[in-house]
Amino acid sequence: MTEIIDFLEKEDPFLKLTQQCDIICEHCPNNINGICKDNKKVDSIDKRCLERYDMKFDDMIKWSELKKLAYQNIISQKQLAIVCLDCQWRTLCFI
Repeated sequence: MTEIIDFLEKEDPFLKLTQQCDIICEHCPNNINGICKDNKKVDSIDKRCLERYDMKFDDMIKWSELKKLAYQNIISQKQLAIVCLDCQWRTLCFI
């Protein structure tokens, strides 16, 4: 995950907001043939985020813009615990 965050910070690529496993999930043990074992949990977190960003799946956005939206609409509003509930990566959102 550290390598992925380093890449995102350095390259600031456009990201496609997807509803299935992506390249970040590539080596995750919960990725079973392209479907997350915890898909129900992940999908609900994603939908709560997209709602706060006023975006939808398949939208494209630069990493820096997505990060700004997350800060403005979730982190600075003290909504992280509500939006992300039991996400094990939640602490990375403070980076």
